[in-house]
Formats: sequence, C-alpha cells, structure tokens
Amino acid sequence: MNKAAALFIIFFTLAVVGFGTWQLYAGNLVAAFSSFPFLLIIYIFIKPFHKQ
Repeated sequence: MNKAAALFIIFFTLAVVGFGTWQLYAGNLVAAFSSFPFLLIIYIFIKPFHKQ
C-alpha cells in the first residue's frame, strides 16, 4: 500500500469515527450507528495488507 492510500484511509477512518461521535452526542443514534458499517468496509479493505 502506498503512502497516499494509507493517508486517505487514516483520514477517512477519523472522519467516520468523528461523525459517529458527533451524532452520538447530538442524540441522533440512527446516524451515529449508521456510520459503523463504513468501519467494517475499511477493515475488510485493510486486512489483506496486514503483515504478520
């Protein structure tokens, strides 16, 4: 994975977590929990690049 893709994934992950947290504190549970499938998609995308 190149550096640009890694930075994009980091910023996208932070944006999803930030949005979910913001909506959770605003009391909008539906919007807060609807952002979590994006984290699963990010995990599925990153898993093949993980070195053990």
